[in-house]
Amino acid sequence: MTDVENLEKIIFDIFAVKKIIKNKKNSNDCISPLNKTGKNLFAYNFLNRLYRLNKRFSSNPDEINEICEKIKNLGEAHNSQWAGPYSELVALDFFSQFNFGVNYINILDINKHKNSIPFRMGQKEVIDIDICLSTKKTRIYTDVKSFNCIHTNIFDEIFQKVESFAFSRLGKSVLLGVDNLSSIDYVDVKNHLGVKKKIIERNLKSAVERNLRTLIFESDGLRFKFRIEYSDTISTVKEFSPFEQAQAYKFKFIDYGNKLIDNEYSLITMVKNPWFNKETVDFGNFNNLFYRSLARRTFMELLKIRRKAGVFSHGYFSSDISVREISRSIAGIIFIDDNSFSAKATEELYSAYIYLNPNYKNKPPLTIRILEKYFRNELEVQIKDFDDFKWDNY
Repeated sequence: MTDVENLEKIIFDIFAVKKIIKNKKNSNDCISPLNKTGKNLFAYNFLNRLYRLNKRFSSNPDEINEICEKIKNLGEAHNSQWAGPYSELVALDFFSQFNFGVNYINILDINKHKNSIPFRMGQKEVIDIDICLSTKKTRIYTDVKSFNCIHTNIFDEIFQKVESFAFSRLGKSVLLGVDNLSSIDYVDVKNHLGVKKKIIERNLKSAVERNLRTLIFESDGLRFKFRIEYSDTISTVKEFSPFEQAQAYKFKFIDYGNKLIDNEYSLITMVKNPWFNKETVDFGNFNNLFYRSLARRTFMELLKIRRKAGVFSHGYFSSDISVREISRSIAGIIFIDDNSFSAKATEELYSAYIYLNPNYKNKPPLTIRILEKYFRNELEVQIKDFDDFKWDNY
């Protein structure tokens, strides 16, 4: 049974829904562990997540079908493309553990949100938001994003092509790595690195042909040191600072303005799994420091930037929306670390960091006092940090 056939069987066995994936030979880091003999924690936690989702949403066939479609997407994904649908399943499971009403896939008529960022960006017809959390008095919409590293994804693609070239054309088995990624600015990478992919690939292929062990590449303010090993091991040098990384990523959340509405709370949920994000590692409380610093920069530093958002993100090129407006339209950011590869109990499965924006403009800002009661149960131990910056807004 291939990895894809096994995934189709999982969907049917748990949800009684039949989904067909065309490419039966496809595989990736997500679905491969599900098809291995013997127990592994990732597969155990993945299957338990699906059983919980089936139980929670069994009364709504449309939502069950949407969940099954996301699982199907995992089997269709190449390389790290599984990160998106996987992150939605993680977030849906995380929020479903608590005392909110949870609705999956929310299609909003954009004409009812004419003051929203997406309407002003020129978006047509609908706003598609993954999850709605409801309480007696409040609705909170949150779109889910995988916290993958844009530069890591690009380098993985380049390395795969160069390593394949070395093996098939030169008969060499090589491994490639790159030093000091954490200090790279998010906007510089997004605007320039993708354009340089082919040049870097050609330079690395040439370096492998000449049996070089290092290659320096410099262009448009980017500087990388690549390492090439002609063996089965490679070591790279990475300097990690949570505060430097927050500085590098401070414009990241501008890219998600097309999911922010104008008359309800709009949050952004970021999911990190070490298999699709190798840059952040929770050593010495790194993630907590990084997430908190990044949230503060998004809510406070970007608040002071009145320049057009189009300078930093091409999606706003034809609009007059400012960075400040986007910052004030984000009600909060929730970071979820997925520990499926190591967790032996549900209480250990997720580590969540919740940060609320004291400068949110569309409604009175959310506070810990408003939300904390909805997270009160035996799984609240998964919440590692919860801050509304009430005393830290400067």
